[in-house]
Amino acid sequence: MPFVPAPNIIQIEMRAVRNGAQVENRIMYDMLAPVTPTNLQDVAIAAWNWWENDYADFLSASVNLKEVVCTDLTVHEGAQYTYAPDTTTVGGIVGLALPNEAAFCVSLRTGHRGRSARGRFYTLSVVFDQMADDNFLEPTAAENFRASVGRLMVNLTAEGGLPVIVSYITNNAPRPGGPVYFPITNVTVVDNEIDSMKSRKPGVGM
Repeated sequence: MPFVPAPNIIQIEMRAVRNGAQVENRIMYDMLAPVTPTNLQDVAIAAWNWWENDYADFLSASVNLKEVVCTDLTVHEGAQYTYAPDTTTVGGIVGLALPNEAAFCVSLRTGHRGRSARGRFYTLSVVFDQMADDNFLEPTAAENFRASVGRLMVNLTAEGGLPVIVSYITNNAPRPGGPVYFPITNVTVVDNEIDSMKSRKPGVGM
């Protein structure tokens, strides 16, 4: 879809590589005021630090974080900041993992109903040791992912803004007046089933 301005919103992209394929996690963040270059830098560093010191503990060592890119979505040519302090930040679990396209979904909820008011955060890897059987994640592993994403929300809120769901569409049509922001109030797990993300297959990329 063509670019639609989202005033005060920072798009956070945590970009990594796994087995030659580009993979990423993305979060929208309402700065609650006009975005400054300092905001972009601070939010990028907070996201990188969370990935390196928390989220990585539950990911395969085959996942290599490359950069965190923060973009001001207020205008089409909004400012952007890239944080890439090293090339050696990888997941913390050594061992066999499921294929790239296997992912576990953490649900991002708001105080509103409907699909446009909730989001999904798909993990960047699943390790065999995290599985309960062929199709479902072990409950402790599921809780580890849920709690880690919850801590990301806390860390980002500490930067002065709010993690949000940015809704551009309602009833299959663009929202009149522009996008609506729904603050994320809860991080939960709906089920422990493993999902498939075909765009993450090696050679396909994002």
